[in-house]
Amino acid sequence: MPARAKRPCRHRGCAAITNDASGYCDQHRQQHAGDGWRNYQAGKSRQERGYGRPWEIIRKRVLQRDKYLCQNHRRQNIAKKATSVDHIIPKAHGGTDDDSNLESLCWECHRAKTARERLN
Repeated sequence: MPARAKRPCRHRGCAAITNDASGYCDQHRQQHAGDGWRNYQAGKSRQERGYGRPWEIIRKRVLQRDKYLCQNHRRQNIAKKATSVDHIIPKAHGGTDDDSNLESLCWECHRAKTARERLN
């Protein structure tokens, strides 16, 4: 298997080059070891991750509040049906299930937002 391509360190302001899977150079790897999506609980059920019956009640309330419209598209004056409820500040980054931290999104917007968050 070929070696991983070298890339700039993900730590803001660091010019070092690394090929580590974390994206951080030797100097910053330990500092960012517990960040964000690294806390993702792979292999656990949705109930174990906090998305059981209580989440379904919250989800339904937020979808009704937002009239089942994707809030990302609504900001662009486009009406598109929302099927997902997203944490504005992800739970992995300290966000809560408070209604003020939740918004309705279509599947495409939710998937794109989650992908961007995993990179940061």
